[in-house]
Amino acid sequence: MKTANAMVLAKRCLAALGVAAALVTAQAQAKEWKTVRIGMDATYPPFESVNAKGEIVGWEVDYATELCKRMKVTCTFQNQDWDGIIPSLVANKFDVIMSSMNITDKRKALVNFSQVYFSTPPVFVGAAGVKSTDVSPEALKGKTIGTQSSTTFANYLEAMYKGSEIKLYPGGDEPQNDLKAGRLDYTLTDLIVGTNFVEKVGAGCCKVVTEIKRVPEFFGPGVGAAFRKEDADLTAMFNKAIDEVDADGTYKKIADGYFKINIRGK
Repeated sequence: MKTANAMVLAKRCLAALGVAAALVTAQAQAKEWKTVRIGMDATYPPFESVNAKGEIVGWEVDYATELCKRMKVTCTFQNQDWDGIIPSLVANKFDVIMSSMNITDKRKALVNFSQVYFSTPPVFVGAAGVKSTDVSPEALKGKTIGTQSSTTFANYLEAMYKGSEIKLYPGGDEPQNDLKAGRLDYTLTDLIVGTNFVEKVGAGCCKVVTEIKRVPEFFGPGVGAAFRKEDADLTAMFNKAIDEVDADGTYKKIADGYFKINIRGK
């Protein structure tokens, strides 16, 4: 009887030691976030673009910098082409994507997202002489429409505008430049991006024709930051910082420096 009790006690001690060892290992492996590497496709002004000095600048850069300040970490920014941005995150080339990425179910299967931090409608941009605001698939049959590849805009056009010629581009600025050059009839992009293009690059040639609804199955609820599945702690840090920047009015202050409308979607 004593021998059996001793064996039970020994097993319990070994189990307890195993749990303690696992906790120590987990603590040793837990990452202490001091620097956060942020990946962006910097072809999407005014959210993110590259200036004459080769620096990544824009609203999302300023916003991310403020979030990192609240988290007491140092931000670094890396330019990454859009088609490879999620694979590069998963491959640990950077720690978070903050690049106007809409939250969709397909992407959620690959990465985790923060809460939504902005939500703006898609728009069709066309030549300045376009009279009609009818941008239905029937109205644009036979027209050439451009947008950035691997985006919610591309998915929407390919699914809904089968009677149109869809041209896809690696960068967000390239479709707008081809529209200006007369090689496209329309582009589909974000309201802010389209308005920025018309005001700063396409003045006289182009205009925002009309907004369209954010169809949930294509565009999701809005834009969030994307993280590797295993980095739940970093996701939680960002969500906390997003709430703080919202609550004290800093979000509005940063946004008001760039935009004439409320992009928060609240």
